[in-house]
Amino acid sequence: MQVELFEQHEEDTPVLSVSKITRQVRKSLEKTFSQVWVRGEVSNLLAHSSGHRYFLLKDSSAQLKAVFFQRDALGSTYLPNEGDECLVFGDITVYEPRGEYQLRVKHMMQDGLGNLRQQFELLKEKLLKEGLFEEERKKPLPSLPRKVAIVTSLKGAALQDFISILKRRGWAGEILIFGSMVQGREAPQQLLQALGQAQRHPGLDLIVLARGGGSIEDLWAFNDEELVRSVGLCSLPTISAIGHQTDFVLTDFIADFRAETPSAAAEWISSEYIRLTKQLGDLAHRFLEIPRQSLERKSSAVSLWQARLAAYSPESSLQRQAQLLDELETRMSATLTHRMERTRDRLSSLHKRLEGCSLQTVLGKGFAYLQDEQGTILDRSKSLKAGSLISVTLKDGSKRVRVEKGGNAP
Repeated sequence: MQVELFEQHEEDTPVLSVSKITRQVRKSLEKTFSQVWVRGEVSNLLAHSSGHRYFLLKDSSAQLKAVFFQRDALGSTYLPNEGDECLVFGDITVYEPRGEYQLRVKHMMQDGLGNLRQQFELLKEKLLKEGLFEEERKKPLPSLPRKVAIVTSLKGAALQDFISILKRRGWAGEILIFGSMVQGREAPQQLLQALGQAQRHPGLDLIVLARGGGSIEDLWAFNDEELVRSVGLCSLPTISAIGHQTDFVLTDFIADFRAETPSAAAEWISSEYIRLTKQLGDLAHRFLEIPRQSLERKSSAVSLWQARLAAYSPESSLQRQAQLLDELETRMSATLTHRMERTRDRLSSLHKRLEGCSLQTVLGKGFAYLQDEQGTILDRSKSLKAGSLISVTLKDGSKRVRVEKGGNAP
């Protein structure tokens, strides 16, 4: 058994984590293989409940994992079936949790449409080399268009969506409709005629070419070379609003502005109007609010001065004095009442004490007093002489009695 030892040389060879090297591979692939077309057969198709579609794209020698996410699939007119030969447009990336590289699909079509795609790419390359797609050639769009022409089908949903959005957003401009076929063999010529009529109409600010979504064949009229060149030479600013977000036609590249959908074009046209309307409303509110606030401040100041004047008026002074007199009267009455109650309590106490010392009360306790015949009160025993008459007073009356023995007699 052969064993080889690899020593780490930190200064020369850094050690990367699996996550870091996988992330670097992903970034490298996404940078190198962005927006590529791949041809192959659909195999192992799985339509997930989330709306995402997972499948293999293979040929005789190799296979490539692919994912068609729901948000991209919603705008597609074609969804793959098992065994279909397809042309797929998207980006190569890496699903990092499993370290698998895959194709993230943005758009796909059956391989039978490859000739149209080839024609599209050839004409695009031709016009690109002529410099017709350069930004320097494009005219600035009016920030606040007031009169807008739309070139589209009179029966299509795109026209109804365009008008309803402008109405809903309160746009106050004027719409001129130039009807035309938007698909089929005669569509390019009718679109050219409608575009010419719109350019000759006086007072227009902007021309919009609009059509709803569809397959590459449905949208092919907007890849017509003569129409594309006419849009580039148009004397008025133009917006190309063809199909859905994932649909691209050549008028998108040469028009002065590309809107993802007709609805998006209507939103752009009305956006500045809405912003200015809101700004005007805010200014009007401020102009109305400033006088109102000033009036409120002045009203508060007047009320304050009125309160101050009222505080120094004779009437207020008299009212305060009357209130003070009422308060003093109340306090004096309370004081007198308190003093009278205290005096009454003292008198009651003295009365009880006097009653306790009265002769009648003392007699009621079993005492008596003696008087001689002259009425003198006898308070000593020696004053009692044998045979003398004295008066004995008790609680219930007096009696005259004779003293049998004199004072101090045994």
